[in-house]
Amino acid sequence: MGPRAGERGRLLLTVAVVLTLPPRPAGSWGARIIGGHEVMPHSRPYMVSVQFEGQHHCGGFLLRARWVVSAAHCFSHRDPRTGLVVLGAHVLRAPEPTQQVFGISAVIRHPDYQPDIHANDICLLLLNSSAVLGPAVGLLKLPRRDARPLKAGAQCQVAGWGSVSDFEDLPPGLMEAEVRVLSLDVCNSSWRGQLSPAMLCTQSGDRRRRGFCSADSGGPLVCRNRAHGLVSFSGLWCGDRKTPDVYTQVSAFVSWIWDVVRRPRPSPLPRTTGSLRSHQNHNSTGDRDGMANDSDSSFPRNPMAWQVIHRPPQAPGKPGGYGVGVGQETASVPNPNDQIKR
Repeated sequence: MGPRAGERGRLLLTVAVVLTLPPRPAGSWGARIIGGHEVMPHSRPYMVSVQFEGQHHCGGFLLRARWVVSAAHCFSHRDPRTGLVVLGAHVLRAPEPTQQVFGISAVIRHPDYQPDIHANDICLLLLNSSAVLGPAVGLLKLPRRDARPLKAGAQCQVAGWGSVSDFEDLPPGLMEAEVRVLSLDVCNSSWRGQLSPAMLCTQSGDRRRRGFCSADSGGPLVCRNRAHGLVSFSGLWCGDRKTPDVYTQVSAFVSWIWDVVRRPRPSPLPRTTGSLRSHQNHNSTGDRDGMANDSDSSFPRNPMAWQVIHRPPQAPGKPGGYGVGVGQETASVPNPNDQIKR
């Protein structure tokens, strides 16, 4: 039995509204980690939310009490002096007693970061004071210095608070997806040979769409309780097996990370906004730089290890690029393969 006249009218009106909606930015059809689930609150205490203007912008993880690891592209068009780092969160839309909020004293990106090809997409954030470690705020280990690359098929987890358009609410809490490591050779064939050896790929391992999406950038890919990857970029559609998710391979940067962390600290960035919103971590005491894992001092001291961002804010977007929603990083698309920085 066909629809009645009134029902046909409502149907036509619905179709007309859908057809006249403005197109969403690439990758914005998924409002959160794709194919994942909400984790138990504070079960991933190392997770970091990098925020600008009160909006979640990127992820990251806590390495030491004053050091966060994230993706370099998260700060390509942002003034870090206006950013905040939130620890101990599960739901971002409301204050939680477990949350600790910090300013950013310095952003140190890898000296060989190449935004056009996404190479060496990694940075360190120095917080303006030390986090208070506890059940809701903890550290995540790096891979061992002698760690071999992960084998294809290895099971890992990627987590984030990704919200991807002006019209999407934040997810109900921190989301996580189970993914499988993909051979770099196989992944590189999907990406037409554009990947470098210091990258890592994952896909769902089955026919489902599963992986990260916009505003998950900088979050860790956790394999065997260590951070083996940092969310960097993916294809036009989140979780699409045709364009596997690409991460910065953390094991390639362990020496550089510890070199930066152990050097004398750079001078703080001057703040350009008012005082930070009230938070519990003011003048915290205790282990100033709680260690996440053992490391040795035998690696060479690289005089180029510091590349501190001290630049004024720039207008989001550049030729060939476009914004990925309110509060998200600006995506740069350097070629027609629809690479999207998440």
